Amino acid sequence: MADMLHSIMTKLTAGFVILVILITGLTFLFTVGASTDKIQESTQQELVALASLTAADLNGDEIAKLKPGMEAEILYLMNAEQLAHMSQADHEIVKIFTARKQGDGMEYVIDSGYNIGKRDVKIGNPVSNPTPAMISAFTGPSVEKDFVERPWGTVLAGYAPIKNARGEVIGIVGVDMDAAVVQNRMDFVGQTIYLILFLGILCAGLIIAIFSRTMIRDIHMLIESANKISRGDTNVSISINRNDEIGELASSFKRMITSLKILMHQDYQHE
Repeated sequence: MADMLHSIMTKLTAGFVILVILITGLTFLFTVGASTDKIQESTQQELVALASLTAADLNGDEIAKLKPGMEAEILYLMNAEQLAHMSQADHEIVKIFTARKQGDGMEYVIDSGYNIGKRDVKIGNPVSNPTPAMISAFTGPSVEKDFVERPWGTVLAGYAPIKNARGEVIGIVGVDMDAAVVQNRMDFVGQTIYLILFLGILCAGLIIAIFSRTMIRDIHMLIESANKISRGDTNVSISINRNDEIGELASSFKRMITSLKILMHQDYQHE
């Protein structure tokens, strides 16, 4: 009898498992990439929608009146409170801020952390290296294609224009989501796919092992019968009922045993 390492069952199981791993590995490479892209895309759409809603709720005429040094005045505090309330409504949002053009660059106006002790900018603080997405937000909602650096950390951001009563754009609102939150969303998808693939491989391995074990059991029965016949023992019973090649082999063995019994009986009579 062949040892387990060289048995057909081991080879079949190993071969099928390798095939399953190869197929699932290729599936994983394509699926994870597409899934994480979709997660980032849906997050970007979420930020753009939230920025648009926030911009629609803000009073553009009031924000346009804010000048450096007015952080203690009621006009500033009211708008800062409004941004803080919007930011706190979604725990995944790290900051909501407003900004406007200043000369050839941009400057911050309000940020949502003012009334909770997490204010990072004051009116007139320059926006370092405004991104193309921030600049394009003066003409319509936009979103960053990748993570950007802010004074409060690494974020993914969406923007929308702020308009006054005449419909003129006076600035933009930015909604920032912590990069770690976005990354956790994408990691969760990858981990879920990992788990599904692992369970799939495990189930496939078990099914293949059970199938091959049943097949090898019948082959071992035929081997034992052949060994008995080689020793002259024709009192062999083969109880294999299959509709495959092993079943055909078992039928051939049964016919061979019957033929041997007939020949042995004839030889005995001639003696």
